[in-house]
Order: sequence, then C-alpha cells, then structure tokens
Amino acid sequence: MAVVGFSGCGGSGSGETKETSGNKTEAEAEFTPALDTDSAGTLSVAGFMGNFEALDQVVNNFNEYYPNITVSYEQNGSTQLVDYLENNEYVDIFMTAAGNLSDENNKEMYAADYCLDLSKENIDVSAIKDEMVDACMTDGKLLRIPLAENTFGMVVNKTLLENEGLDVPTDYKEFQEVLKQLKEKGYNPIQGSSIHVYSEITANMAYTQIGTDKELCEKLNNKDSEAAEELRLVMEKLDDIIRNQYTDYSVNETYPPDNYDQAILRFFEGDVPFWICSTECVSGMKKRESKSETFTENPFDYQFLFIPVGEKGAYEYIEPWYGFSINKNSENKDYAVEFLRFLSTEEQINIMGSVKGMPSVAKNSSDERYTGILDQDLTEDSYMDKGEINNSVKNCIADVSNQFGSGAYSNLDEAMEALKERISQQ
Repeated sequence: MAVVGFSGCGGSGSGETKETSGNKTEAEAEFTPALDTDSAGTLSVAGFMGNFEALDQVVNNFNEYYPNITVSYEQNGSTQLVDYLENNEYVDIFMTAAGNLSDENNKEMYAADYCLDLSKENIDVSAIKDEMVDACMTDGKLLRIPLAENTFGMVVNKTLLENEGLDVPTDYKEFQEVLKQLKEKGYNPIQGSSIHVYSEITANMAYTQIGTDKELCEKLNNKDSEAAEELRLVMEKLDDIIRNQYTDYSVNETYPPDNYDQAILRFFEGDVPFWICSTECVSGMKKRESKSETFTENPFDYQFLFIPVGEKGAYEYIEPWYGFSINKNSENKDYAVEFLRFLSTEEQINIMGSVKGMPSVAKNSSDERYTGILDQDLTEDSYMDKGEINNSVKNCIADVSNQFGSGAYSNLDEAMEALKERISQQ
C-alpha cells in the first residue's frame, strides 16, 4: 500500500495551477469545500496500476483543501473484483472497468451491486463530456466517474515518412499505397504486440459499425452467427494487410504481450513506420523518450492517429478508460464523495488525463499528443461506447482477428466461418 496524500500537507507542489482574479487558483475558483476541512481521516483507494502518478497529483491538490485527509492506494485487478471487495471491506473508492458494470453473467467481475449511485450525490459532472457520463451509467445509475478516454490507433513516425517522400495517409487507399511503398523500400511497415496488432486494426471499424447499427448490435449480442457476415468488410481490410505482408507475425511476437515499455523503446529505434497501440500505451511515451539512447541522439516527430481503414477516412471509436466508483458500504462515504466531486471539476479531470498521458474526458481540454484524433475531417464515422456491445462480442472479434494474424486461418472465408462460430458460442 502506498500513501499518496500526507496528513498535514498544506500545498500541492503541482506547479500546474494558475492565478486568477482575487488571488485564487483556477481550482479554488471552481471548487468550494462542502465538508469540515479540518477533519482528519484516511480514504482507501484501489486501482489497477502499480504506480498511479495522475492520482498522486489530484490527491496533492485535494490536500490543499483537506490537509488532514490521507489517501492510501493499493493495486488490485478487474477480473476478481468482487472477491477483492468482499475481502477488503475497508476500501472506499475502487477502479472499475466496463466489464465490472455491464456483464451480470460474470459473477467474479460484476461489481455494480457494490457501487454507490453517484447521480444521487452532490457531484457536478457538467465539466465531463456527456457521452462519457452516459457511458458510466448502468440501469439509470451513475456508478463511476470516467478517468480518461481510451481508443485504438497507430503511432506514426512522421519523420520517417517525410524522409521517404511519403505523406501521412488519411484514407484506406492512401494507406494501402504508403504501406506498399514502405514494403518495397525494405520496411516492415506495421508492428506491435501479436495479441494487439490484428485485433486493434479491426477494433475501431468493427465496433463503430456495430455500435451505430442497433439491429446488428442486438443480433450479435443474441449470438446470431449469420449477423457476423456483416463484418466481412472489416475482415477484408485485415486480410489485405496480412496477404500483402505489411506486417510480420514473427516480428510482432518479439514484442511484449502488454505492448508497453519495451514496445515503446522499440518504436524509438526510429525504423518502425506504424506502431499499432491504444492511448493507454501512448501514455507512457513521453517519459520514455529520455530512456532511449537512439531517440535522444536522433529525435523524430511522431503522432497518434486513428488507423485510416475507411474509404473516406478513419473510424473513431472511443471508450472510457476505467473509472472510479465508491463502495456503497464505505465508512467514509462523505469524504469519498467529496474527493470524486473534486476530481470531476474541469481542472482536476484534465490533470488526470494530462499526467496519465491519455485524452481527457473534459469538454474543454487540449493535449498536443492527441490533436491528430480530434480532426473530424479525417473521420468517416464515429462511435462513443456506452456499453451497448457485449464484451463477449468484442472478445470474439478480437480473438478471431489475432488468430487470423497468427496464420490459424488460411484465407478470409475461414476467418469468417470462425467468427460466426465464436459468435454463436459466446
């Protein structure tokens, strides 16, 4: 257990707040404490990361108002969350994934019954995007506060493309041409972990197609195997990339399964045109630039973009990256609610995203790391995941995509038959 707030601490040390009129910081201007600021106590927080610097920063800022409230943090997992909560009743605030609040059939993961309905508490979520708030609703109850946005895409080595006389592709035709030329020049154009590359190439297009088609979504959720045929175009794009050897499974297998630390350092070697990953992976890039001798000596421009597999652009798929829920049986419910009320302000929710290195859920935010995915002119269609698609459906698509990449199916038709079978058995 790590203590990330300190009793008696009077300052944040963040260096990120700004002075406003009346000698108040932006945070002070938009947040007014609702409880006794002299009270002492401890809030116990559990999350999925071993090191959560973004939480540290928000806690330090919270201690500007509540200097005697200590926040302790410990790591747990999402798959055994129910057992964890049963055996650690002292936990006040805990991290939740989508599956913890949407899949009632998974008794080990489904933790909605342990969550306080935040919509009935004094928490103003108006600074957070409406779609992100909606995505955290279960049966009309707000069960968590979203911490950041997650999506899938690719980090592009823009300097490499420029040196090769190539433009960053914005649609599938351009993408195919760039991949072809890179292949001819001796590059292995698309790289990443073998359990991420193929599934994340198909994810945005597949999930957007399903999420924006209510009838298709219902059919797939209800195990209608024939409905999977409507995803053939998605799998065709993956088939095209595999057949033309624009990615090499044997190379992708050398990447770490988590597609994180060593994968980032591999990208910084400078010879990878497109690294397939999620924004959670991108979050660790900035702090690792200095750890790469190659990048330090020969820095280059890179940018995270959606994969342009659409005829008119990319598919924008966004989902909440975890959230914080409150244990409805918490003995410190008032201060737990107060902490999430503080976190939900524009200043703090932007800090959460910025320090974590992921897109913020705030309506008003700007992060140069993600300007490329904010350009709607490069988007063919978009979908904000609110939990309509069963996780089992997503898993079927992801697993078949990865198996296709591994060579388990010799052609597109075999992959489609496998997908239909998986959908019927989910």
